[in-house]
Amino acid sequence: MALLSAQNQRPLLSNVTASADWSAQTLTLHYDVNDAESDAVDISVAISNTAGDTYLLAVPTSGDAGFPVTPGAGKTITCDLSALASTAGPFTVRVVADDRQPFDLQALVNMVDSNRLRSDLHFVQGIRHRTAGAAHLADVQDSLRHRFTQAGFFSGEHTFNYAGYTGRNIFGTLRGTVAGEQVVIVDAHYDSVANAPGADDNGSGTVAVLEIARLLGTYPSKKTLRCLGFDLEEAGLIGSLRYVQTGLPADENVLGVFNFEMIGFYSTEPNSQQMPTGFNQLFPAAYNQIAANQFRGDFLINVGNTESQPLGNVFADAATQYVPGLKVISIYPPGNSELAPDLRRSDHARFWDANMQALMLTDGANFRNECYHTPQDTLEKLNFTFMANVTRATLAAVAQLAEIQHGDWKTVAFQGTVGTTEPLAACGIRIAAVPQQPGALFVTATDCSLHDARLEVFDANGRRIVGQSLTAAAGVEEMVRLSAPLPSGFYFAQITQANRSVTQKFLVP
Repeated sequence: MALLSAQNQRPLLSNVTASADWSAQTLTLHYDVNDAESDAVDISVAISNTAGDTYLLAVPTSGDAGFPVTPGAGKTITCDLSALASTAGPFTVRVVADDRQPFDLQALVNMVDSNRLRSDLHFVQGIRHRTAGAAHLADVQDSLRHRFTQAGFFSGEHTFNYAGYTGRNIFGTLRGTVAGEQVVIVDAHYDSVANAPGADDNGSGTVAVLEIARLLGTYPSKKTLRCLGFDLEEAGLIGSLRYVQTGLPADENVLGVFNFEMIGFYSTEPNSQQMPTGFNQLFPAAYNQIAANQFRGDFLINVGNTESQPLGNVFADAATQYVPGLKVISIYPPGNSELAPDLRRSDHARFWDANMQALMLTDGANFRNECYHTPQDTLEKLNFTFMANVTRATLAAVAQLAEIQHGDWKTVAFQGTVGTTEPLAACGIRIAAVPQQPGALFVTATDCSLHDARLEVFDANGRRIVGQSLTAAAGVEEMVRLSAPLPSGFYFAQITQANRSVTQKFLVP
């Protein structure tokens, strides 16, 4: 990348292909890797059968893998697939190149684009409420999914029921290359109250999450990065509560949570910053610092409970080193801030209650922004230099905690084993999409019943799109309704029944 040329440039992968020979139980990978300084590179391979959500299937490799590998074209890796012979596909293989050189984090931080933040917020602002703004809420949800996928993340959603409404926490996961079970979370709630366009609350946090995903998705990291958009924060932190209860995989260890809660309002006017009752008694040093500056609202508040102070220090140090123009005031209420409930009014509190380190990064909400929860909460009131600086500091802290690597990564899909597909393949299964009904697939098994079978559809990159049960009798065509029409292109459909499965490629015209 041009902005990294002042230091050492990272290696770049290209022309990555995968070809499986299940009779020989081998996978052959071909790739090119270029490094401007001709540094030796470390090449690692991991395989997923969850469309890239997790990479837990380690396989033996030989050829141009490991360290050191000399950069060049026509590299070949042979992977032993014998351990996967009874595992259903389709599979995704990830190739990572790392030249083990220092990362120029300042150059990456400088790439945060305030104009992009403004453009994204222009789209996001608008009522995003489950009843008063349901249509725009759904548009923003779709945008989050698309942007996470576009950035290279595995995109998914955690759903839950709330008073008859299906809440949706939208996430993107970039699985770590070394310690994938160690997770760093960046989040913001994307919903608004019923009467406000929510530019600051919390469109500002939402677009910051998208910007961090855009910049970090290009690079591998040793630990997992997850970007999250929470639903129903305005209903009482419901989305984050349900996520902590049922959305977090049991085998993951959350290293830290960076929660954006309104990061766009900034003022150099004296007395533009109000203080919650009792703030001067709980945090006298911070209060005196703000008072000495005539209560100007020109700083970011970094809030962590007592247990989160190490994470708060990581953020404050990153801001000092990489964004010296950003003034940060850090406060750490005792316990889980029971004595200062105003500091619990966002999604970070649910992580505190679950004994995880979490920060709330905020401009002070209603204690600074007088347009809070009103129709006047629009982007014209916000300071995008301040918003960009908060995003920069968070990007630096997240990259350090996740251990960003000076390298590149690519994925490619390949199909499942012959051994697991032959029994169902003999059933004469046909899968088709027809232009006359773009929101449907048609499945037929001429010689077998599909009772208690399950259909999974993946795109050409191995990303799961839909999963649904099948019930058709032999010779009966079953229509599977999709939540949305599939774009034109090739897809993989996997049908599993008991211990047998088949994967077929089909075209959506």
